[in-house]
Amino acid sequence: MIYIELNNPYQKYKELSINTLTPEELLIFTYEELALDINRAIISINKKNLADAHTFITKAEKIVMYLIDILDIKYPISTKLLQIYEYIYLQLIYANTYKNEETLTQILSIVTDMKATWQQAEKEIRQKSHNGRV
Repeated sequence: MIYIELNNPYQKYKELSINTLTPEELLIFTYEELALDINRAIISINKKNLADAHTFITKAEKIVMYLIDILDIKYPISTKLLQIYEYIYLQLIYANTYKNEETLTQILSIVTDMKATWQQAEKEIRQKSHNGRV
């Protein structure tokens, strides 16, 4: 769930932008938010700000749970994605318990690769859709 402060014009813009995304774009946005929170947690650990690290890792955990919740298990790829998400979630718990930067860095790499894969898929879907209209 994304918290929006209604009196903030930037937040209003962001909310409107999110509401107009395609499902593919929303998934990519979700991966971007996940990567951002993991990166912020790494920075917080480096700065010895463990409270902020905890907050960012907890946000990342919630995003992973959201990704699990939206999986459509009728597709074979969903089983593999579920395994990856469960792995990421367990690693986030470990990283949060021990404030382990190395674990977060490994997870960030996985999330970044997955985001790139979905971006490529979204690009191909867009191209096929565009080519079908011409």
